Amino acid sequence: MEQRETVSKETLQYREDLREPKRYLVFVINDDMTTFEFVVNVMMGVFGKSEEDAWMIADRTHHHGKALVGTYTYDMAHTKVSKAVSLARENGFPLNFTIVPEEKK
Repeated sequence: MEQRETVSKETLQYREDLREPKRYLVFVINDDMTTFEFVVNVMMGVFGKSEEDAWMIADRTHHHGKALVGTYTYDMAHTKVSKAVSLARENGFPLNFTIVPEEKK
């Protein structure tokens, strides 16, 4: 026999103060060892950037020391950065990133 649990409306609590999750900025950091092409491949393969955007990010990183890759939730930012850094280490590159909380406007 199937047993069902009944819940009355009085026992349910609703959260009406749901908020967007906090967002984090991911920056790629320039170094003297990682090749331009590798950075482009990471931008496309890990961060899902178009080839044009990937080249612009790599160029900005080279000329300014760092470049914004994107804005993500905490979990997504850390997952993508972890994948990118692992891939870089497997290929002998010291490519690195920083993750910074997005400031409220």
